[in-house]
Amino acid sequence: MNHQQFPLSYGDDNSIEDYYSPADYYDIYVDEINIKNQYDQSNVDIHDKSSFWSDLTFHQLCTNCILPAVWSTFNLLGTTLILCIVFRLFIVINNKFKVVPESISHIVCAICGVLPIVLFHEDGDLYGLLQQIILFPIFCYIVSIICMLHLKQHSSLVFSAIILLTLLYREGFLDNSKWQKTKSAHMLMSMKAMAVLFDVKSNELHKFPSIAQYAGYMLCAGTLYLGPFLSFQEYNNTFSLPVNWNKTKICRIIWKIIISLIFFVLSICVVDWLLSQKIDVHKNRNTPTNIFLIMYKQALEFRTGHYFVAYASSVFAIICGYHSQHSNEIIVTHPLTIELPKSLLHVVVHWNTPMHYWLKKYIFEQVLKYGSKNKKYRNRIIAVGTTYLISSLLHGLERRLSAVLLSLAAYTYVEHLMRTKLALKFPRSFYYYSKIDYSNQGSKKYLNSFNKNTWLSWSVNIVFTILNIIHLAYLGSIMDMSVSNSGETINQDIFAPWRRVSYFSHFIMLFMYFISIIL
Repeated sequence: MNHQQFPLSYGDDNSIEDYYSPADYYDIYVDEINIKNQYDQSNVDIHDKSSFWSDLTFHQLCTNCILPAVWSTFNLLGTTLILCIVFRLFIVINNKFKVVPESISHIVCAICGVLPIVLFHEDGDLYGLLQQIILFPIFCYIVSIICMLHLKQHSSLVFSAIILLTLLYREGFLDNSKWQKTKSAHMLMSMKAMAVLFDVKSNELHKFPSIAQYAGYMLCAGTLYLGPFLSFQEYNNTFSLPVNWNKTKICRIIWKIIISLIFFVLSICVVDWLLSQKIDVHKNRNTPTNIFLIMYKQALEFRTGHYFVAYASSVFAIICGYHSQHSNEIIVTHPLTIELPKSLLHVVVHWNTPMHYWLKKYIFEQVLKYGSKNKKYRNRIIAVGTTYLISSLLHGLERRLSAVLLSLAAYTYVEHLMRTKLALKFPRSFYYYSKIDYSNQGSKKYLNSFNKNTWLSWSVNIVFTILNIIHLAYLGSIMDMSVSNSGETINQDIFAPWRRVSYFSHFIMLFMYFISIIL
């Protein structure tokens, strides 16, 4: 498939520039899935000591990690899975026999979404958690109505600003332990609320949803805690469009569940167990091989955690009856494309596809509308910057995530610039798909080589793939969830993995940028 790549390409149909933190999704299950962290010792530098898991045999690893992890996941996510099945069965029965009005179906959907909080709350914590989860959709609904009535032209922009500021306030001033357990749900509900108002303004939704519809959409068990983002139209279609539950579909769901569990145990301990054995702890650990393995191990743990969330969320959405408006199946991520990236743009494209859709449609394109027609390049830069800022705000301006996002934006642009210029300068040796505006010709063309399969083009692609793997290992190395991101933790602790290697990846990016300028 030909990938069309654009400078600062948030406008592309296949692009997304957002990194999701698995920690956001884990927070509601924090007491159950932190299996690994209960063994970590906060006063031990993991770069100087061997991993806890590396000292275990495979049988001990299965006993102490894999089996408990799978069991706890079945208990927690299995309950959500059952609630999604109950909701779908209720819809099927109600569509056939018309037992209750549709508004009741939306209320049932909302109840199924709230029940996991009731079932897995801590002692004395239930009222506060329910208050945070239930009151937020009510707040969004009231503010939406007020903005539509009094700020017709800019209602969606003002509403978005209010919601983002609310999230920022909660991140800074609410009780941290309670907020972290509902943070991902609030982030997803905020995205849904903003999308509804933008769709009403653009007439994609002919009228604002009723209270029951709004509650069901915001609190749907299939998308509330793990995602993915799906539009209100896609939610509404679950009540009218039938689902063909054939053997193939059921087998694909079971396969996704198995893959999700595999990624979960990889993230919790198996990656640590496998790669820590390759790191020589008895000799000098500052060798390039050991340094790379340490970075790669931490980054891979983070990425496999994201894959677990992505596959689990797609299962919940499919069982609830969601139909994707953009593809035949709800697909959240593409692990193989990310692990062997031909281009960093492929990483940001396939990291979280539904999030891409939201960022592109409701942030990037909205910002472009306010730009000057004579300054398209500047408008694109502002739109991309705004998109990254909104993404960081949704994640509560988390320092590590914001640093990775900003770095990835620069890396992606520099790689695109360099490969575009190489393809322009040596069209028969290099190939790279890129949308270029030739103002003197009044048209747009795609860079393409007539001889794509030369040994030189293959070699260049392999070099970029290896370089991108190194970049991803470097960027992901700071996403170590055992290092606190609280206010008491100084930046030196958070960015210690980058400082330990003298920020070499950022210097490589700067070197590539200077080469691009020379070209």
